[in-house]
Amino acid sequence: MTLGGLALAVGILVDDATVEIENINRNRQAEPDKDMDEVVLESAAQIATPAFVATISICIVFTPMFLLSGVAKFLFVPLGEAVIFAMLASYLLSRTVVPMMAKYLLRHDTPNTAESRNPFVRMQVRFEEAFERLRERYHGLLEFCLHHRRTFLVAFFSACVGSLVLIIPWLGRDFFPTIDSGSFNLHMRAPTGLRIEETARLCDLVERSIRRQLPPGEVSNIIDNIGPALQRHQHVLSEYWNRGYLGCGYPGDVRR
Repeated sequence: MTLGGLALAVGILVDDATVEIENINRNRQAEPDKDMDEVVLESAAQIATPAFVATISICIVFTPMFLLSGVAKFLFVPLGEAVIFAMLASYLLSRTVVPMMAKYLLRHDTPNTAESRNPFVRMQVRFEEAFERLRERYHGLLEFCLHHRRTFLVAFFSACVGSLVLIIPWLGRDFFPTIDSGSFNLHMRAPTGLRIEETARLCDLVERSIRRQLPPGEVSNIIDNIGPALQRHQHVLSEYWNRGYLGCGYPGDVRR
């Protein structure tokens, strides 16, 4: 699950560094005559708090996993730890290594205002122009919501409640879904001191009872394992001879 946590957070890990570099580049283009050290420091300071809040928010989401118990704890706690530690490390690197590398790599860079013939550069310019138009539309929508707060809040909470009504019947309630494995195991224990021959006879009686309870066409085989539980650390085995294990399997063409 640790690898699963890293795979889950791999896209988020690069966000801090990406936002840092993008802000440095934007401020560099806005003030090309400004000293590079000041551009890097101001750009890093502008997004320090928002990036920290975003990182902490993601970490808080995975905090309830540490309150789990049982099998779910061993499965999901490593995932939460991997995401939280990776996010904190990403934020630390974006505050230290990324500004330093940006200053080192962009020390001789000068903003170029001339139109480039490179198709990739033109594609980037067009994407940035389209994104800027999208941001302007979002800005207008945000202003409308701020000027009509009551209408927006009523519509928002109505949409939330409506989505819950539609989603709740389809939400799962178990960590592991119920499956039909086609077999079941039965553990039994005879009275202490019973001979192994009597334990075998008792297992035969249990097997006959199982065959009477289940339709004949639905029982493929029954395996009896009578005797001790075979483990490496057991040397005296006679005291376990009164235990039995039965495994019953269904035929694949009959089970539904």
